[in-house]
Amino acid sequence: MSAALLVADLGGTNCRLGLVAPGTDRIVDVRSIANDTASGFVPLVASYLDGRRIDRMVVAIAAPADGARIQLTNRDWVIDRNEIAAAFGLSGLEIANDFEALGHALARPEALESVVVKPGVATDGTRIILGAGTGFNCSARLANGSVVVCEAGHTTFAPVTDLDRRLQAELSAKYTRCSTERLLSGSGLREIHAMVSGTPVGAIDGKALIAAALSGQDPQARTSAEAFARMLGQVAGDLALLFQAGGGIWLSGGPTRALRPLLADPDGPFQRAFTDKGRMAPVMKTFPVHLVTSDQAAIAGCLSIATGTFKDGR
Repeated sequence: MSAALLVADLGGTNCRLGLVAPGTDRIVDVRSIANDTASGFVPLVASYLDGRRIDRMVVAIAAPADGARIQLTNRDWVIDRNEIAAAFGLSGLEIANDFEALGHALARPEALESVVVKPGVATDGTRIILGAGTGFNCSARLANGSVVVCEAGHTTFAPVTDLDRRLQAELSAKYTRCSTERLLSGSGLREIHAMVSGTPVGAIDGKALIAAALSGQDPQARTSAEAFARMLGQVAGDLALLFQAGGGIWLSGGPTRALRPLLADPDGPFQRAFTDKGRMAPVMKTFPVHLVTSDQAAIAGCLSIATGTFKDGR
């Protein structure tokens, strides 16, 4: 494939890449590559391309996308625009925040691989997408097609229960403050379980923890997973209120997908916390919530940025 468009979603842990041939809108040869296998973004892309030529690139990154040199938030890599353009002989390079790309992907939510976890009645209003993965963030696609990107993960976590307050105190002592993503992330889930079980954080495997929680064989793991789901519901509901997200809410991120049974339970911790907004509870019950089941949403948003399809509105 020559003179192709490369779309990439560079997270803190993995990079997802795909190619789009000239004149098409189909992403092919999608792969997820662990960042630990490369010394930087350019070597990672070069390994993926393996000699294939590209003409343009759109990259979604887990960091603010301003400036010629960008430091990733959750990875010790610098993204250098000039270096990337020169390395691959590009005629065009666009770099966007990963949640900006996800917001543009909501131009065509039917194209996203997702399932409804909380039914509701969608309007033509704002749609939001949020994700708990290596970190936490959110973006909103307004009714006019524009996208607003937040730094929701760096807001201060609001404790509700005694467990929340203990976590807030411990993490504030460790990091000077307890932000939302200190708890709503893969590392946050491990912090929660360390508090619940007394197990050192470094000894906790997140995937094994979730499996144990959903199996019903480990009460402490279940308590930790339910606490995470409750906190996610609380924050998702707050963001839905802030943006008046009548168009719907989409959830993304590996830990979020893994906890699908807890999110889909109408009487479970996620949905109870999501709707528990006092006088606004009747409104919260109308908001539909979707779970993105694929890792390809951000690269779909990159394609939307490249082609300008998001400008078509609804």
